[in-house]
Amino acid sequence: LLFNLERIDEPEKPQVLASASRVFEESIAEDTYSFLARSPENTSNIMRIRLPDRPKKVRLKSIAHDKPVDAVSVWDRESKTFLLRFENEAEGVEVCLNW
Repeated sequence: LLFNLERIDEPEKPQVLASASRVFEESIAEDTYSFLARSPENTSNIMRIRLPDRPKKVRLKSIAHDKPVDAVSVWDRESKTFLLRFENEAEGVEVCLNW
């Protein structure tokens, strides 16, 4: 997937740029971006998220099981994007990022 970051509307606004899930219930606060990611069970999610700064805290929670979800993440300082990988769930995974 090729994405031109210079063509983003509101580049300082936190937003999911690409994802292997659907994104619902987005919420943006002063230093927090949260949303619900839904996709079929037994599939992996890889998403690229534009943020104003490197996340200090990353929380993922299973809606179905009400427990934390393991994730792997990488911050790219130059593009101000955050790569996030985790296992999808049909009922959703709640993602909350704080910077």
